[in-house]
Amino acid sequence: MLIAAAATALSCTKNFREMNTNPEQAYEEHMSHDGLAVGGPFTKMLQNAIPMYQMDGNNEYGSDRYQVIQDLAGNCFSGYFAATNSGFTQNNLYNVNNDGWSKFMFNDFFTRFTPQWLTVNQFREGNETLCALADVVKILGIHRITDTYGPIPYSSLTQAGIEKSYDPQDKVYKQMFEELDKAIEVLTSFAVANPSGKLLEEYDNIYRGDVTKWVKLANTLRMRLAMRVYYADEALAMAEAEKSLSNSIGMMNDAGDKAVYTPAAGSAWQNMLYVIQYDYPGGDSHIGATIETYMNSWDDPRREKYFTKSEHAGREYFGVRLGIRNGDSYKNDKASRVNVSKNDGMKFMSPAEALFLQAEYWLHKGDEEQAKAKYEEGVRLSFASEGASGADAYLACTKGVGKYEDVVNSGSSYNTELSSVSVSWDSANGTEQHLEQIITQKYIAMFPEGQEAWSEFRRTGYPKVIPVANNNSGNTINTQIQIRRIPFPATEYRTNAANVAEAVGMLNGPDYGGTKLWWDKK
Repeated sequence: MLIAAAATALSCTKNFREMNTNPEQAYEEHMSHDGLAVGGPFTKMLQNAIPMYQMDGNNEYGSDRYQVIQDLAGNCFSGYFAATNSGFTQNNLYNVNNDGWSKFMFNDFFTRFTPQWLTVNQFREGNETLCALADVVKILGIHRITDTYGPIPYSSLTQAGIEKSYDPQDKVYKQMFEELDKAIEVLTSFAVANPSGKLLEEYDNIYRGDVTKWVKLANTLRMRLAMRVYYADEALAMAEAEKSLSNSIGMMNDAGDKAVYTPAAGSAWQNMLYVIQYDYPGGDSHIGATIETYMNSWDDPRREKYFTKSEHAGREYFGVRLGIRNGDSYKNDKASRVNVSKNDGMKFMSPAEALFLQAEYWLHKGDEEQAKAKYEEGVRLSFASEGASGADAYLACTKGVGKYEDVVNSGSSYNTELSSVSVSWDSANGTEQHLEQIITQKYIAMFPEGQEAWSEFRRTGYPKVIPVANNNSGNTINTQIQIRRIPFPATEYRTNAANVAEAVGMLNGPDYGGTKLWWDKK
């Protein structure tokens, strides 16, 4: 496995900043203070679970990596965004066998995130509670990797040597559940015994050391992973879900539980989506056609919170379809962009997700009344979390989802009504229609966390995502089924050949973007 740091990223122009000190770095004189040797690595784990804007020496690191790891993958494949830089033909047209961009998620995780967790793990004896917090972040990061590639090195992470063996994805999930169960047990005990106690407060850029909120996030994460495996291992899924439901602290349930990465005061910071969509000339990505079509069809009040208005006559909010050939035609404020300022934090997890996960759980249990209650509560919590009004009127909407009209290039329009699903819950509908409603509303609430949205689309088929306009995958990805994973990096074939060959044998097909993962069974 690659251990040396990955080299250069994409060719966007970047403004590098200089600073004399990094206030988020844990310096040697701090390392011996009461177990806070884990503080600096913990911050770095948060910064690299989803790549965040950060200083790497005198250079800014996070924006370009967020772009190739998140924005050109899950954000686009889920329909949240589309690339509007004409140079991005690899991801935009499904040409994923050339790993000029797709290698970075794998390589950076194992060279930037994993070493930080290994450092924390060295201090486990006598620091069980601090390490439990780090373990939650570890799983928050690692599940994104396995949900992108499939089999990954996991049980071998603590072993010496650079050639790491891979685990099949079902084994990865079972180990994640075991570690998450233990971490939640430890953190719950701490939070109950110390209701106002804080852990790693100055290093925690999400909850500032609030352990109760971390327990809520961890329970929600366990529920997320439980539903992820539902169609592959129903018994495991329901058992893990019930652990989160029975936990004394429970899951996220309030707007104040929103997990947002907000750096410490005085730290160098820019919101990565701001950099990508505003600082990069003309905007390297814009709002996607899929989420625009859903939210426009329902006159969703959250649009003004999520998007800027477009400059196209008659289209207040306009998104771009994935797979367009001339992205430059959509630039320069004509298409909607994400409504974000330079100094805004980055959302890790929406509290509404917890309610939609519970709605799905009760749907699988056959309790439609509970499923409906959690579904509607999830919509209301999403509105509250985003500062939008009108949730009750929105929940009464019975309209379906319309067509997508490309006002720049009519040839890229999608001339079929995207879905008959509505917002209003109708008990006359069946389980599948209700599942589509739950996942579609979760999709809107999670914006802009496209990695999770892409995973849920692959798992459930919802929401229905507008297919790529042009598919250059060489028949390795079906246009209608859409991209299911990213192939292993070429660096693994060069430096870890025997193990990656074994990993390919664990897949349900060749090492292509169209091959389904273990949990992708529906």
